[in-house]
Amino acid sequence: MNMLTRPLPQPTEDFPIVQYADDTLMFLQADARQLVFLKAMLHSFAESTGLRVNYRKSQMYSINVPQDKMIRLANTFGCDIGSMPFTYLGLPMGTTKLKIEDLSPMMDRVERRLSACSTWLSYTGRLQMINSAITTYAMCTIKLPKGVIENIDRARKQCRSLAWKF
Repeated sequence: MNMLTRPLPQPTEDFPIVQYADDTLMFLQADARQLVFLKAMLHSFAESTGLRVNYRKSQMYSINVPQDKMIRLANTFGCDIGSMPFTYLGLPMGTTKLKIEDLSPMMDRVERRLSACSTWLSYTGRLQMINSAITTYAMCTIKLPKGVIENIDRARKQCRSLAWKF
């Protein structure tokens, strides 16, 4: 019904939405009217399916929008204002090149996972753990800085060289 307009011109008619399970990212123009239309559509969806949006858990992120306007838009939608970079499906998302600090939670998660169970695994099990889905997923999704790759490789080498202790 053309109530929502894409934030940037695109060659396709598809609206810029990213969804995985119950997480949704939606890109809109910073316009209160657009948010009212979106909220009405989400309400209609909730009425027909019984699946309701928890606006208190939702966040709005701005790209080149003044703070006072963001406050008005967030109040219109009933959600909080988030800051960049934010985490989506375990990875940091933002408008600038990611820094090593932005990826430190992922590096910590890899290190904890490798050190926590590697002593109980066979050599084959350790190899499988070393090539875990966390780093593969991250490397397929974003370009990791050299320092992050070096940090993960250090943790992988420590896991691979652990000796059995009884």
